[in-house]
Amino acid sequence: MYVSSLKLTNFRNFEQAEFSFDREKTAIWADNARGKSNLLEALYFLVLSKSGRGAKDRDVLHWGADYFALEAEIMREDHAFPIRIAYDPRVGKKQAFVNHASLPRLSDLIGEFNAVLFSPEDVDLVLREPAQRRRILDILVSQSSASYLSDLELYMRALAQRNRLLKDRGRALLSQPEQMFPWNTQLAELGGRIVAHRLRALEDIELLLNTYYQEIAPTSEKLKALYRSPVTLDDIDEGQSILERALAEKLPQEVELRYTLTGPHRDNLVFTLDNKAAHQFASKGQLKSVLLSWKLAEATFLEKKTGWRPVLLMDDIFSELDPKRSEALLNMIPAFGQIILTSARDPDLDFKAQGFHVLEL
Repeated sequence: MYVSSLKLTNFRNFEQAEFSFDREKTAIWADNARGKSNLLEALYFLVLSKSGRGAKDRDVLHWGADYFALEAEIMREDHAFPIRIAYDPRVGKKQAFVNHASLPRLSDLIGEFNAVLFSPEDVDLVLREPAQRRRILDILVSQSSASYLSDLELYMRALAQRNRLLKDRGRALLSQPEQMFPWNTQLAELGGRIVAHRLRALEDIELLLNTYYQEIAPTSEKLKALYRSPVTLDDIDEGQSILERALAEKLPQEVELRYTLTGPHRDNLVFTLDNKAAHQFASKGQLKSVLLSWKLAEATFLEKKTGWRPVLLMDDIFSELDPKRSEALLNMIPAFGQIILTSARDPDLDFKAQGFHVLEL
C-alpha cells in the first residue's frame, strides 16, 4: 500500500497544493515553518478522518477559507482508489469519500488506508500522558480490527451515560444500586472485549518493541510495554465478570467522585526501560527512541494483521538523535513499506545518496 499523490485545498498553510510521492522513499526537505509537518498531518488525516495532532477541524482550516478538502490517490498492488475528505464549517459537516462514494460514518474510513505517524511533539505528549498512551494503543488496534473500533465507540457512549447517572442520582444510588446494573453489564461486556484486544496486541508487539529499540539505540537497556488493568492476559476469558465485580465494588467511591473508576478508559500503558517508567526517568533522547521503536513495531504489527504494509510518516526524526542513532534508523526503515519523512535543511543528511526522492517546499 502506498500513496501516490495528494491535493490540498485550504488546509493549514496550503491554499492550493499538489504533491507526488515515490512509492518507496520520499524526503520532504525545507526550512522551518514551510509546512513540512502540516503535509504529514494531512496524509494522516486520511487514516483517522481527523488530525493526528488532536487539532479541531476549524484549526486546520486555512485562514479566511470557507472549507477545506484533501484528496489522495492510494495504491494497493495494481489497484488504485481515491480518498477524499471535505469539511465545511458553515454547516458543521465533514464527509469522507472512498472511490467517490460517500461513507455513512467517518469511522468507516479507518482501515481503508493504513499509516503510522511519528511526530516529535508526541514524545512528551504521548509518553508522559496516560490518556495519550491509551490513544496510540487504540489507534493501532482500530486500524487492524473494525470490531474493536465499534466496541470502543459503544463503550464511550455507555460510559457517558453511566457517568451522567452518577452525577444526576448521586448518593441515592447507594440505596438503589440496581439502577447501575444495566450499565455495569454493558460496560463490562464491551470493556472485557476491548481489554482482550489490547492485551493480545501488546503480546504480539512486545518482542518487536525491544528489538527495534536495540537497533536504534544499541544498549543493554530492555524496553517493555506494560498494561495495567484489573484484567490480565492470564484471566482474559473472565474479563467481563472481573470488570463487573470491580464496578459494583467501587460504587461508593464513584458516587463521591461522580465518575466511573474502572474500565479500559482508566487502564494504563507504561513503557519501561530496565523496569523503570520511561515517562518518569528517561532522557529526551531515550524517550524519542522509545516512541520510534513503538512506531516501527506498530508498522510491523499492522502488516501482519492486515496483509498491507502501512505508510510510515516520520516527522523530523533526526533531531535530538546522535549520528549513530540517525544512521541506524536510516538503515532500518527501507525494510518497511513506503516512507515519507521530513527534515530541516541539513548538509550532513544526503537523502539522494540514500535513494530518496527529495521534495523541496
